[in-house]
Amino acid sequence: MTRTVYFVSGSPFAWRVMLAMGLKGLEYEAVELHGSKGDLKTPEYLQLNPRGKVPVLVDGDVTVYESLAILAYLDRAYPEKQIFGHTPADAALIWQRVAEVDAYLGAAMVGAVRPVFTGAYEGKESEINESFATIRAEITTANQWLGDNDFIVGNTPTAADITLYPALAMLARVGSAIDVPGITPNLPDYTSELPALVAWMKRIEALPGYDAAYPPHWR
Repeated sequence: MTRTVYFVSGSPFAWRVMLAMGLKGLEYEAVELHGSKGDLKTPEYLQLNPRGKVPVLVDGDVTVYESLAILAYLDRAYPEKQIFGHTPADAALIWQRVAEVDAYLGAAMVGAVRPVFTGAYEGKESEINESFATIRAEITTANQWLGDNDFIVGNTPTAADITLYPALAMLARVGSAIDVPGITPNLPDYTSELPALVAWMKRIEALPGYDAAYPPHWR
């Protein structure tokens, strides 16, 4: 069976899907698309995802878009290595963490990072700084989730880990590049302030399939 993942380099949503494929030991073809070239708006791609976004998974005769829907599909289709836990309580906590990442950290990233990198920040400096304050608080919260565990929920990687990691990796990469008058990201220094989070990120980076999922334009 042929599996194909359509992605844009650096998309945290596509990255989480590719990390899940690696965790489950699934072979797949990664097809890189470029929004600047109109790849997401071609008739052929819009047949796969009418919203014109990534990721999309094509698994044989099954096509799924929206990253969380893909993760849920993968866990049902390939249950040997589950990423949503083995008990109802674990599944609830994993989904809770996933929802928190998207609803709070993810939403704040959209409010902070997107205006800066699209140049649409003038007159929005106060709102952007508020979003960065939320990001700082959410990173601290994520660090607390670890407790004494190796991963976000227990001692094996789950959907919570692969949902959180791409967002934090992106922030670590782009945060230092933001130099706009009136905007102060003031993101925490992971190494000095959050050593447990740094150790967790290194564990994610050692997982099977990590290298294959790494954004090509970051290499």
